[in-house]
Amino acid sequence: MMKDIPLNDFATNLLNEALWFAKEENCKKLMGSKLDKINEVDYYTGDEYFHKIKNMERGHNGFPEILVGYSYGTTGIHFNKSNPSYDIDVHSIMSKQGEFLQKVQTTFNLKRNALFSVYPPGGYISWHNNANASAYNILFTWSEKGDGYWQHWDMQEQKHVIIPDVKGWQCKVGYYGSYDDGMDKVVYHMARTNCWRMTIAFVLDRSEMSVGMQDWIIEDISR
Repeated sequence: MMKDIPLNDFATNLLNEALWFAKEENCKKLMGSKLDKINEVDYYTGDEYFHKIKNMERGHNGFPEILVGYSYGTTGIHFNKSNPSYDIDVHSIMSKQGEFLQKVQTTFNLKRNALFSVYPPGGYISWHNNANASAYNILFTWSEKGDGYWQHWDMQEQKHVIIPDVKGWQCKVGYYGSYDDGMDKVVYHMARTNCWRMTIAFVLDRSEMSVGMQDWIIEDISR
């Protein structure tokens, strides 16, 4: 299951370089955020939808159905062209993102960036389990006011676990199991916020070596 890791000053100062991406004027340049679903937060992060996804078992592909936020995807960034007043320098923003990610990955020996998203007040990511992308993972979260939370289903205890956001940066680490690992290793989770929030996630792989690597990374970033 996911563990909450307190970050040291070195890690926090490095991550602060990403706060540019959480500025509202920069986020609003992005499209494909599904902000029309913002009023459906209670359904997509609630018990009814959780049980729907969980009861699907292998029928759920692992991806979140809804992410109400602005995604700086590593496979390409799509911008809102409907408002001509936006002065968008795509190359500059992609270069800024690439430089930041490379710096974090090199400093902490992280492999692949899996998610780079900013959530506006009322934003959320719906219940899902990442069984399609099983791996050991490092999840950095920044919150403007700490008014939000992560929630997962503890398969062993058969109960929901909430990890509240804190103002500023925090980190969660764990392992997303695949269906082949057994349902007890699958991590159903979601997150929601009432203030600006950013998530930058990295994954290692499923090997035993990644267990040791994750421990080394925790030593580097924790206080």
